[in-house]
Amino acid sequence: MMLITRKTRFSATHLCRNPAWTEARNRWVYGSSAIGSGTGHDYEAEFTFGGAVDPRTGVVLNLTEVKRLLHTVIEPLDLSHLNYDHGALAGPAPTSERLVLYLWHALEDGTGPCRLKRILLRESRTRNVAYTGDDSMVHVTRSVEFNAAHRLHSIRLSDEENARIFGKCNNPHGHGHNYELEVTVRGPLDEQTGTVIDMGRFDEVLQQQVVDRYDHRHLNRDLEEFRTVNPTSEELLRVIWKRLRPFFDSPSLYRLRLVETSKNAFEYYGEEDR
Repeated sequence: MMLITRKTRFSATHLCRNPAWTEARNRWVYGSSAIGSGTGHDYEAEFTFGGAVDPRTGVVLNLTEVKRLLHTVIEPLDLSHLNYDHGALAGPAPTSERLVLYLWHALEDGTGPCRLKRILLRESRTRNVAYTGDDSMVHVTRSVEFNAAHRLHSIRLSDEENARIFGKCNNPHGHGHNYELEVTVRGPLDEQTGTVIDMGRFDEVLQQQVVDRYDHRHLNRDLEEFRTVNPTSEELLRVIWKRLRPFFDSPSLYRLRLVETSKNAFEYYGEEDR
C-alpha cells in the first residue's frame, strides 16, 4: 500500500459551551473555547489516503481529484461559525473532536478504491486531534514546554567511555534544552460533551506531573529518578510515561513525543502496554 497526504487550511469560529452548566464547569471541560461568543482558529488539516499504485498512471490517487473533493468539504467551513452555519455541527459544542469525525464521514466514500486512512486536525500550536476510522476512537494531543539542564553520563561506563560516546554532552557542568513534549491520549467521544477528555483535567495533569517537576531543573542533580539513570531524552520519555500512565485509564495514554532540539525528536508508546 502507498500512502499520500494532502494538507489544507481553513479559518472558522466555534463556541463550546453548555448553557445548563456553570462557568467553571464549561471552562474545565472546554478550556478557552468556552469563553465569550466564540473562539477563532486557523485550522490545519492533513488528509492521508492509501491504496495501490495504478500501473497505467503511476499514481495512487489523482491529486486534482483530491483537491476537488477537499474543496467541496472544506470551502463551506472556511470563514464560518461552526455553531450556526453547518447543520451537522450545530449545537452547543462543535469541538475539534466532532469536527474531525464530520470531515471523516464527509470524505470516506469519495475516493473510490483509494481509502481515507487518517485525518489530523490542528486546532492550535499546542492541540490537535486525529482519527483513523477506528470505532470512534479519537486521538487528542496536547503540547507543553519546559526548560531543563542535564549531563549525559552513565554510571555503568568509564569516564573515557562517557566522553567518547556523549562528547560535549558529557560536559561536567551540563547543558540545557527548551523541551517540547507532546502527550497523546486515545479514547471514545463523549456524546454529551463532544470531547475525549476534559481540557482542564488534561492541562492540570501535565502541569503538575511534567512542567512543575521538570521545568528549570537540572535533571541529574535535582531529581531522584535520575540519580542512577542517565537522563537521555529516551530515558526522560520513559520516566515521564511512568508518571503519566496512572492518570490516564480512560482515555488511555497512547504516545509521547519529545522534541529536544530542532534536529532531534523522540517518540515512545510505552513498552509495558505493547
